[in-house]
Amino acid sequence: MITYTATNTKTGKFYIGSSKDYCNYMNRRGNHHTRKGKGAGQFQLDLQADPLAFKWEWSEDDTETRDTEAALLALYVGTPWCYNISKSVIGIGDPNLCRVNGLKNGYTHSEDTKAKIGAKAMVNDARPEVKQAQSEAAVRTNSKRVTCPHCGLTTNPGNLAQHIKYGRCKAQG
Repeated sequence: MITYTATNTKTGKFYIGSSKDYCNYMNRRGNHHTRKGKGAGQFQLDLQADPLAFKWEWSEDDTETRDTEAALLALYVGTPWCYNISKSVIGIGDPNLCRVNGLKNGYTHSEDTKAKIGAKAMVNDARPEVKQAQSEAAVRTNSKRVTCPHCGLTTNPGNLAQHIKYGRCKAQG
C-alpha cells in the first residue's frame, strides 16, 4: 500500500491519501485535479489554482491495509494544517465501499430512489425505440446537402449555419 501526502508549499497545509500501488497513486494524483464546483474540497480548489505549489511525497509498505493512512488521519484531521476533513480510510477497492455497485462514497439507493430511477429510464428519450427514431431523424437531416451561397461549399444544413454565422466562409465579408 502506498501512503502519500500532497503539501502546499505556500500555506504548509497537506492532504493525506493512500493507493494500492504506484500506478493507482499516479491516477489518484491526476484525479485530484478534476473535481470542480460544489463537490470540490479546499484541497482540490487550491491544487487546481496552483498545482506547482504542491510537493508530493509517498512511501510504500508491504501491507494491503490502509493502517498507515488511518494513523496519520487520526493524528492530523481537525488540525489547521490538514486538508482532510474525515478520518475515514474507505477508498477505491475497499470491500466496505459500495463503488462495486457503481455508487460513490459508500451510499446505497433506497427502494424509493431505485423506483424513481427505473421510472426515469422509461421516459420517452431513454427507450431504445425512441432513441433509434431520433438517430434516424438526425441521419436524414444530416444526409441532406446544401451549398453555401457565398463560396459554394457543400455541407449539411446545421454546419452551413455555423459556417456563415461565425465567419468561417472565406468569400463572405
